[in-house]
Amino acid sequence: MSPIDTPESDKITLVTADEPPQRYAVSRSKLIGLSSVFRDLLTMPTTIEDGQSKEIPLTDRMYNLVGLISVFRGEEEHLSKLSEERWPTMARMADKYNCSALSIEVVVHAW
Repeated sequence: MSPIDTPESDKITLVTADEPPQRYAVSRSKLIGLSSVFRDLLTMPTTIEDGQSKEIPLTDRMYNLVGLISVFRGEEEHLSKLSEERWPTMARMADKYNCSALSIEVVVHAW
């Protein structure tokens, strides 16, 4: 399911640490299914009410998050365009966010 096809009730916006911040709509269900870090974060009790912003500020910049966001948005084809020197960063992001789908992409594309 692409971000465009994601029902509004399932959308979460990831906000990068860039200046200005970049925002990426992703499926809450995908975040929970692909990353134990986001699963823990998103299954905790919350005070967010309907109609309130559902944004998650991240401490990383888009340059480092491109692989993770591509996987979360179902756009893995973008990963093939990354240069060889970017793959160690993708491996670190896969580890940091505990995202096995990105770890598999790292193994397939880089080694």
